[in-house]
Amino acid sequence: MPLWISLYLPTHSLDISFPNWSADTMAAVLDKGRVLLCTPAAAAKGVRPGTSADTARGLVPNIQLACDAPHARFRHLHDTALSLLQYTPNVSFFEGQAILLEVSASLSLFRGPRTLCHRIHATLRNQGAHARLGMAPSAVGAWVLSCQPSGRRRILATHQLAQRLDALPPQVLPAAQPYSDWLEGIGCRTLKQLRALPRKALQQRSSPLLLQQADAAYGQAPEIFNWFEAPPTFSQVCEMTERIEHCNGIQAVVMRLIEQLGGWLQARQLSTRSLDICLHHEKGRHARPPTQVALHVSENTWQPHDFLPVLRERLQVLTLPAPVITIRLSVTQTATRPTHSGTLFPEPAQWLHQERRLLDLLRARLGDQNVLDSQPVADYRPEHANLWRPDHDSQTDSAMLSKKSASRTRSRPAVKPHTAVASTTTGTAKPRTAKTTMPPRLAMHSRPFWLLDPSQPLTVVANRPLYNGKSLYLIHGPERLESGWWSPTGHERRDYFIARDANGARYWLYRQRESQGAGWFLQGLFG
Repeated sequence: MPLWISLYLPTHSLDISFPNWSADTMAAVLDKGRVLLCTPAAAAKGVRPGTSADTARGLVPNIQLACDAPHARFRHLHDTALSLLQYTPNVSFFEGQAILLEVSASLSLFRGPRTLCHRIHATLRNQGAHARLGMAPSAVGAWVLSCQPSGRRRILATHQLAQRLDALPPQVLPAAQPYSDWLEGIGCRTLKQLRALPRKALQQRSSPLLLQQADAAYGQAPEIFNWFEAPPTFSQVCEMTERIEHCNGIQAVVMRLIEQLGGWLQARQLSTRSLDICLHHEKGRHARPPTQVALHVSENTWQPHDFLPVLRERLQVLTLPAPVITIRLSVTQTATRPTHSGTLFPEPAQWLHQERRLLDLLRARLGDQNVLDSQPVADYRPEHANLWRPDHDSQTDSAMLSKKSASRTRSRPAVKPHTAVASTTTGTAKPRTAKTTMPPRLAMHSRPFWLLDPSQPLTVVANRPLYNGKSLYLIHGPERLESGWWSPTGHERRDYFIARDANGARYWLYRQRESQGAGWFLQGLFG
């Protein structure tokens, strides 16, 4: 059975001329010098549709007046329809101030009509649109219910829709309004009475369109609409009615554009992981170049709420050089949307979703260059065993994605995480004689996780290394390492030991073999 949702925008002109207006706002929209629409607060002071501008100023001296902008209303209606494509591909316009959505195929995806309506209301709030929502098995029936200021507006069954429509006046149908006086004269005051009239005589005395709309409202006639289509590329611009000097205002506008992006990606079955935001400043003598803001996430997504945490973090550290008058959101790189797994057990890749979102927040807060990921390198020297690079650069490597838990930030610059050394015995150099005893093999748990960068030289007293004034006692070792002869930093010959102090704390240190004097260095700390 079909199911339709109608979004009726009775205050569309106010939404365009006075964004974020409330019931206490004194404002009105003018058309040819007369009030077209006003806020409830202005109506309480006596302002009515048709009142002249001078009369409105006399009744409410502090009233805000703005001329109606049909082009801006048309564009805002299309932007709202674009954001609604994330709920259904069947979106159409009706009677100039309404948007129709056929949602019968979307109920299972959004877990029922109630959850779907909540999601649609949230999108409308982000778009700055005040709408009344109607739901019915027919498109015209849903539109009629959405236009009612009170009463039940959500009906799922056809027989309940008929009972609700029977009590409404026939003027709720657009085709019946030209014949309002005639219908009143013959005593036809409800839709039930209208449908009880002889159909042939009613068509002769009114219009065939009247019966067609009545049958369509009751779900007894086919309904044909021209569906709204998403543009081939996405690049949306929002021009401010006033200058924005704070990032909170920018966030609200960008989220409105991201909602539209979600509808575009859903309609095109695409996904993206990067957005380009361009903040344009005032032009003229004090003109400044636009401010560029890039949003990156770890995995391809098409849900608007996946970009919101990263957007908040980026805007918190953003400093505006000048007020913003225009915001542009564009997407240059897209990919085919990944399919959703329908298996009983989640795939291993889905387990990393929360971890990737955490890394997105860290990159947005600290900067891409301050979130590093380790890449093992075939080098026996511990300080060269890891190659650190920005975590964002390794997102395409699926093998590295499984090792994200090893990522760390530069918030602790004194130390670095350390992966396992490639060899735990002798280095690349061969023993001098066949009778040389190999040093004991150390277990993997004997490696410290934190390494000092660089290694800290230790003072020696009575042939014993000291750290922070405490003598260190060798408890395990030596482990010989000889490597780096090909490196510009020089040939390294080291003997590694595990030591402890009087309090039981353990340290990882080494001694340079061919050094004179103090040749001890502290390289790692055990937890």
